[in-house]
Amino acid sequence: MIKDLQYYLSLPWQFEFTKHPDGKYSARVEGLSCYSGGDTLEEASKEIQVALEFYLESCLEDGMPIIEPEDISNANGRISIRTSKSTHLKLLKLAAKENVSVSHLINDAIMKQYS
Repeated sequence: MIKDLQYYLSLPWQFEFTKHPDGKYSARVEGLSCYSGGDTLEEASKEIQVALEFYLESCLEDGMPIIEPEDISNANGRISIRTSKSTHLKLLKLAAKENVSVSHLINDAIMKQYS
């Protein structure tokens, strides 16, 4: 198999998004030195795709090795937790204030704990 740009773009890259106090977002590709950002989550998502393609093209042109993403086929991205109604209500209010989903809010909190 030829490992060209299309091959690398088809791999299951994982992206990490961080919301900053100014409301803007930064984005990175896990495992690579590839970063971007945007004023909104949607913009950051589009920009990290552009940055990834540019990063991969540059590595291929310069003959640099590209670390392929880990196989995450056993991870489905879902966890389930139980909490009190009052805690759930607090999370709903905080998520609304931040203009994100509760899942996004919890994911950000977990990622901050381990970064």
